[in-house]
Amino acid sequence: MEFFEKRGIGIRGSSELFIDAFGVRKKNVLVSHAHSDHAGLTLSNNYFLTPETRALVGFEGKNCREVGFGEKFFVDDFEVSLHMSGHILGSAQFKIVNSTDVVVTTDFKLQKSILLGGAEILPCDTLLIESTFGRPEFVFPKREEVYAEMIRWLNSEISRKRFVVLAGYSTGKAQELTKFSNEFLGEVPLVHKKVFEQNKVYEKFGENLGGYFALDNNLSDANILIVPPHFISDELLHALSHQLKRKVSCAIATGWKRHSRYKLFPLSDHADFPQLVQYVKESGAKRVFTYHGFDKELAQWVQKKLGVPAMPLRFAQQKSLAEFAG
Repeated sequence: MEFFEKRGIGIRGSSELFIDAFGVRKKNVLVSHAHSDHAGLTLSNNYFLTPETRALVGFEGKNCREVGFGEKFFVDDFEVSLHMSGHILGSAQFKIVNSTDVVVTTDFKLQKSILLGGAEILPCDTLLIESTFGRPEFVFPKREEVYAEMIRWLNSEISRKRFVVLAGYSTGKAQELTKFSNEFLGEVPLVHKKVFEQNKVYEKFGENLGGYFALDNNLSDANILIVPPHFISDELLHALSHQLKRKVSCAIATGWKRHSRYKLFPLSDHADFPQLVQYVKESGAKRVFTYHGFDKELAQWVQKKLGVPAMPLRFAQQKSLAEFAG
């Protein structure tokens, strides 16, 4: 099999199979999860995805086949199965068997959260691993420690009569924040309309998030508001403070190390560097392709420290793995 990166991930045997691809037509495409940079569904391809992913995307086209975790099926000459990635509800990594066993992790994490278990580490000959945090400096604290810090900070802000705005992606992170507010703070939050809609999908598939209200001229009904990160601005917080006649505090749930005037909590849904290394080791992969983020750095580390031939997927069509290793 040949592997390449072009508007997504491509695998070529006697036919082609794509993963999270954009801009292709009349192709077979595996969709890993519902985030918009991975799920660009159109009517021109055949898609394979979990029922949860389809519901979160809200795609009603007839060109989708819903597939459960662990179910084996064939796409042309490829045997495919989907396995939990631990990223968001319904997110999948893929095991693809043709002349060899291939695993594509897609976005994943090994840590458990209050909503999801961690990814299953799949044995394989060839591993294509997401490398968003593929540098040794990216080491996240245990999620329990982050939760404890969040509890301390939020309880302190609320006890000082402050209104708290929590920011997290509307699909995935916001549902964790909703459950966190209920389970650890005893607070029923207000949520942005998009968060409300995705919360309902999580509940449809059996996730208990606790209580929440859709934001609708009811700011005074709660102490916490959950919104997508792109809404956060000084202007918004000032307007909320003016309307509520109370001070407003803000925190963002993120995995990125960055400078911010707002409180940051490292609550990432991606694997940090130690988790990436753990996956490579325990998969038993004989060759590794890295993609996204710090792909070159991770490939060089795997090759040097673990002795496993590795290269960024984006270079795969430019030189052979043996040439890269040399």
